Amino acid sequence: MKSLIQLPQPVPSTQTVVTEPVPLHRLIDQLMVGLLPLVTGKKSFIINDVDQTFQVQADENLLAYVLGNLLSGAINGTENVCIRVEAVCNKEGVHVRVRNNGTYFYSTVSNGFSHVVQAARQLGGNISIYNQHNEGTTLTFSMATPVKTFC
Repeated sequence: MKSLIQLPQPVPSTQTVVTEPVPLHRLIDQLMVGLLPLVTGKKSFIINDVDQTFQVQADENLLAYVLGNLLSGAINGTENVCIRVEAVCNKEGVHVRVRNNGTYFYSTVSNGFSHVVQAARQLGGNISIYNQHNEGTTLTFSMATPVKTFC
């Protein structure tokens, strides 16, 4: 099995960065383009169900790193699956869910995932993994709603 995407450089440190609202649909589209060879090699496809007006106040590079790894994790270890990305905003915060309808094991995602969890924490968030046999796997990045999240 292949490991998750790793950046050639270390995850940025916890420094204060002035951020602009990140259009989440656009970011997911850009990540999908970069992962296209992996997706087609696995005979799978990705659906971006994030509303086009959904924006998150966050460091765009760090957010791309986290979400890119979630997408990669949903692709790796499976074949012939539909991967769906969605985002919801509620009183607890923002939740970006990457779901696939294939079955793979928790260890496929969790191995080498500590850098991704660290990056999620730098964004003030957390990652959860839910796997249900015959229903697929859901990887969720959740973060408290910052004052300037537009959802």
